[in-house]
Parts: sequence; C-alpha cells; structure tokens
Amino acid sequence: MPNDTTLIVRNRTDREKTIKDAIFAFSGGTKSLLIKGEGEEISTAVEVAEILKKRLYPGVEIANVSLGSRPYFERNQRRNYRRDDYSNKNKKDLISKIEITISKSQM
Repeated sequence: MPNDTTLIVRNRTDREKTIKDAIFAFSGGTKSLLIKGEGEEISTAVEVAEILKKRLYPGVEIANVSLGSRPYFERNQRRNYRRDDYSNKNKKDLISKIEITISKSQM
C-alpha cells in the first residue's frame, strides 16, 4: 500500500505541528501516513505515532515499523587528519532512523 502522506520529524518542537498535519491529513481522507525520524528524533516520531493511535484516532493502527541507519555527514567536516592516525581510516559514523506507517482501519 503506497503512503499518501509523509511527515518528517526534524526536531522536538515539530511534535505538535506533525500531530496537527496528521489530523488534517486524516480529516482530508488520507488512508495512511509515513512518519520519519532520525537520531535523537526517533523518540519524537514514536510519540507522534502513539498519540495519534491512542488519544486522537481509535481507528488508527500502526501498520509497519522500519528501522535502519545511514551514513552521517556533517556540513563542516574537517579533512585535516594526521597521517599517523589510523583509527580514522576505518571509522564510520552512522545515524539511526525509523519509519512508522500508520493507517486507518477499515470500518
């Protein structure tokens, strides 16, 4: 089932905005939502999904949860490594991510 709307949680203060956007999407006839969160905002994405499921829409259920990670890149990454520092060569920084699909149950 393709997702009708994708909501991305970028910071903690987006929680109320994301909940409001989800309410408007469900009121407008959307059948499913994809909520995404990365790093520290994984918990915020889970909170949004649980609030929608338990408090606001009793007919909403969590259809799928996908966990993963991606490489982490800073915008101002420095490239001045010491030549004799071999620990940086094999070091890979990853950032965790979550994708939660919630959908209205068929009544």
